[in-house]
Amino acid sequence: MPQRIVISLLLCLGLQTIKAQDLVDCTYLLEDAREAYEAGMVELVPELLLECIQTNGLSGEAKKEAYKLVLNSYIFDYLSAEADSLMDRFVLEFPDYRAMNSDPQEFVFLLESHLRDLGIDPDSRPGDMGLTDTEYTDTESPRQRVFTGGAGEYGNSVGFVFGIPFSFPKTLEGYSLGDPESDDSHFGFLPGIQLGASGNLILRRRLEVSGGLLYSMSRFSYVATPLSFTTYRYVEAQHQLLVPVSAVFKINPEDIRMCYYLRGGLEPGFLLRASGKGTRTYTNSPDELPVERNNITASRKRFSLNVLLGGGVRIPFNQHAFIYAEAGISSDLLRSNRDVNRYPNNDLTWVLFHANSDFRVHQLTLRAGICWDLTKE
Repeated sequence: MPQRIVISLLLCLGLQTIKAQDLVDCTYLLEDAREAYEAGMVELVPELLLECIQTNGLSGEAKKEAYKLVLNSYIFDYLSAEADSLMDRFVLEFPDYRAMNSDPQEFVFLLESHLRDLGIDPDSRPGDMGLTDTEYTDTESPRQRVFTGGAGEYGNSVGFVFGIPFSFPKTLEGYSLGDPESDDSHFGFLPGIQLGASGNLILRRRLEVSGGLLYSMSRFSYVATPLSFTTYRYVEAQHQLLVPVSAVFKINPEDIRMCYYLRGGLEPGFLLRASGKGTRTYTNSPDELPVERNNITASRKRFSLNVLLGGGVRIPFNQHAFIYAEAGISSDLLRSNRDVNRYPNNDLTWVLFHANSDFRVHQLTLRAGICWDLTKE
């Protein structure tokens, strides 16, 4: 019996010696990892520290520092999946940790997102972290120091938008002052401009309702050969007020760098003014006959209704605002022209020889803007 007790004591002593040796080795590895990180060799940090983290070779503040070094290395190397997985373990093991002044903004984004997933308020004061009040000033809260959440996790917001629409009219039925069958006519696209305001209302973490009020000036061209001896090029400009209403689905709102999203909805419009001008050329002559701009508002329907589809990306600007860029396609459900003014009594008809065909307008629009979060102080 005494012999068994001696053997057991020797085994326990050997185990404790091995554990102490592992702790010493991990302490050295932590120092090496710290030096590698400061030297910019971040790819070495996970190799040095992951085993120490997984096998509990470190504890307390040393383990916390090891976690942060590996997490920041993953973030620096754009290994978002690895960083996300390791942050899960970090917040479960250290739920009282809160962002510090020295923490990179990307680390704070990820930390606070995971804290929220656990139902923890990231703005609450640290509990047993061992921090002193001097690390947080009375006038500066963690939310004021850094951005919060992912690129798609802002609250209700309003902002401004600028866009460039390219109009692609589609002929439904062609008309001509000559023979429509022999009239070689087609529409062409030209760039326009859009300016206005937009707003976003949060429904769920990934879903928003978006609305706006836009001034839009769109343009397109039309080339035709109504008669065998002449060809003309016609350019039309339409000035509208648009009221887009759409649903926004955010694909990856938790991502700290950028959030991709899809958009779909309707865009009612009201025509303020339309004008047309052009140039007529002759088959056997280099001479051109210009026609100055004419008001053709009476030839166009006042109301339009577009279906919208598109997608884009949001990028954090600061803790209060994000910028975004998107591309979208819209298609008017209504015909653009009015039958009663197919042949307006002006120079466009009698000098240019232009007739209004039945057509519907489609658009490709590139937009960019900035929105401010209304829920953050």
